[in-house]
Amino acid sequence: MSQPLRVSARNQLKGIVEDIRAEGLLAQVRLRVGAETVTAIVTREAVDELGLAVGQPALAIIKSTEVLLAREA
Repeated sequence: MSQPLRVSARNQLKGIVEDIRAEGLLAQVRLRVGAETVTAIVTREAVDELGLAVGQPALAIIKSTEVLLAREA
């Protein structure tokens, strides 16, 4: 790749692929971000096109219309 991908989304989390579970057309990808885990459901085709594999670095880009916050009572 000649230039890094530039996107407008500001919520970008760098991590390491911890697990990939593919079944049918979809795949669940777990990304370790520090002490936390981010899980994404993507197409199996996307996993193949991105060349995702356990142990590889990846970037979770989060673009959402709402964010929910919670805390214990």
